[in-house]
Amino acid sequence: MLDSFLAVFKISLKAIFANKMRAALTSLGIIIGVAAVIVVLAVGTGTKKSLADRFSNMGTNIIFLRQPWDLDSSISSPKDVTMDDVRAIREVKGVAAAAPYIQSSFSVKYKNTSVSLSALATDTDILKAYDWSVEKGRSFTEKEVSDYAQVMIIGATSAQTIFGDVDPLDKTVVLNNIPFTVVGVTKKTGSSGFGFNIDEGVLIPYTTAKVKLNTGGWNNSNRNALDRVVIKAEDFNAIENTKVDIQNAVRNTHHIHPLGKDDFQLDDMASFVEQAKSTGTMMSLFLGIIGAVSLVVGGIGVMNIMLVSVTERTREIGIRMAIGATSWNIRLQFLVESMTLSCMGGLIGIIIGIVATQLLVKYMPSLSAQLSISSIIISAGFSAATGIFFGYYPAYKASKLTPIDALRYE
Repeated sequence: MLDSFLAVFKISLKAIFANKMRAALTSLGIIIGVAAVIVVLAVGTGTKKSLADRFSNMGTNIIFLRQPWDLDSSISSPKDVTMDDVRAIREVKGVAAAAPYIQSSFSVKYKNTSVSLSALATDTDILKAYDWSVEKGRSFTEKEVSDYAQVMIIGATSAQTIFGDVDPLDKTVVLNNIPFTVVGVTKKTGSSGFGFNIDEGVLIPYTTAKVKLNTGGWNNSNRNALDRVVIKAEDFNAIENTKVDIQNAVRNTHHIHPLGKDDFQLDDMASFVEQAKSTGTMMSLFLGIIGAVSLVVGGIGVMNIMLVSVTERTREIGIRMAIGATSWNIRLQFLVESMTLSCMGGLIGIIIGIVATQLLVKYMPSLSAQLSISSIIISAGFSAATGIFFGYYPAYKASKLTPIDALRYE
């Protein structure tokens, strides 16, 4: 049986290499399809992991309080999220930290250097909530917050960009024409706090921002209004109970009737992590389908060429049948030929896909891409399945020829 299969394989290789250019062009569709599947699955896998890591790095015991983006129309007078909520939340059992959060972007100037940076208006609880730490200098004090002090904590990367090798402590920078004194530099973290990267940003007291920086999201008729509150729960395992207690505390500060609807929303990082994983899975699936379409197009090309091959070799088929070849032998020959074409294309496509992914990682580091063994196995399986699926009909058609009709074919 093995000898018979090897003989058929040798005949198939001989037929393929007899028309090298045609074989190469036929395999091109499979090559592109397999390479596309590997690259898009690598991008999908990398993006999924990047999203999940980004949210996980913030801490799964983080909770956000904010106004809903789709506020219920039945709520006639929704209240802003304010410092009253922050103070009430800090009294809730199970809350380790609660910090105001207002984000905007500004041009930060020092001497002849001007850099656009994200600025987060908050208080010292933000350091506890996100586990950020001050490496040089200090954080601003509660008195500085209450006195609208013009002080700033700067991220490690921002400090390097603005000051270079100069010690940033006690230096004065200008933010929106207001001078701020740098009192601290944070330790580099490499992670962000829900859209805010501390390494590339600055922290200032929320009171100073609301009173003295009249721009962007900080220009609000209610000087106590916040974008959101960042809350850190003490125990992840008890986070649902903590959320219920926070909800009750905020309902009290908003004076919501016991039967009334909430005019705020609570989100926890665990739900964001699951949402990120789900989004990544859907993206991988969508990109995989795009790659699979490329394989199908390549498979159609294989079937077309194999049908042409059957027509060209009709007399050969008749001769083989006349000397004793069965329909199964003929079918197996063309099926093996089709699979060989597809698998050769698949192998080249895998190599190109791996190289292309590595080049993406090297030259486009912002684009997350991660090779996985499963994507390579899937691609190899698809290329073999393409050869079988699209090669079966030409093989079947060849096996149904009768020796007399085949020999008489011109």
